[in-house]
Amino acid sequence: MSVVYGKRSWQACRSLARPLTVMGCERRVFILAATFGAATFNVLNSLPAGLLLFITGYAIGWWGTRRDPHMLQVTRASANDKPRYDPAKRPAADAEIKISSSLPTS
Repeated sequence: MSVVYGKRSWQACRSLARPLTVMGCERRVFILAATFGAATFNVLNSLPAGLLLFITGYAIGWWGTRRDPHMLQVTRASANDKPRYDPAKRPAADAEIKISSSLPTS
């Protein structure tokens, strides 16, 4: 068996590497925006309020998908991890402060 040095390449479809989207917005964010829009419509009984919330959520999701398609996955994964130790943060001092007045007591 010979060893091949250099880059390997495979032919694959681009659509396999892209996230699933609905109208350019990541599908989970789209469903979340639609759910919040429908809930707002049902609670407030106001179509403009529901549409406004849906359009706002959709616009944020569309912008986020264009900016970084894997942002939602990274955010969800980071919520489960423990925070790392930060050496710049110092622990609280165990000192006790006593305030005494300079006036003599009688």
